Amino acid sequence: MTDFTLPLDGGCFCGKIRYRIDQPPLFTMACHCSDCQQMTASAFSLGLAIPKAGFSLLSDVAPRTIDKTADSGATSTRYLCPDCAGWTHTTTTGSPDSVIVRPSSLDDAAWVRPIAEIFTRSALPWARLATAFSYETEFTDPSPIVAAFEASDIRPS
Repeated sequence: MTDFTLPLDGGCFCGKIRYRIDQPPLFTMACHCSDCQQMTASAFSLGLAIPKAGFSLLSDVAPRTIDKTADSGATSTRYLCPDCAGWTHTTTTGSPDSVIVRPSSLDDAAWVRPIAEIFTRSALPWARLATAFSYETEFTDPSPIVAAFEASDIRPS
């Protein structure tokens, strides 16, 4: 994607964890799984999939991690600020080449909107979204989502 303004910077609520994105995102999504509902104390979490090589931590403070193994057998690691507990990003053994950034932690998140939603089987009835892709659980092939995101107008202003 040559029309994507980079870098994108972000961080936790208190500012001790800072990160930079210097490669275009792959796609945006909302996750309705019960783990994300508990982590956010809300109806879903938002995710911005980034190539792992395009994500870097800028701060010297090491994030606190929480690991959880999903029903699929993949282990997700959530990264949080050790002081304010702001959840900034996630990695998973199921997608080892990407990082899922919590776009609400971006310095400018106004442009972000999900193109897909996953784990809709766990969605609160009023929280379903009008997205191009919707999955009861996880998707196995992200290529249609990636292609649709590349062709979309979802970009920083």
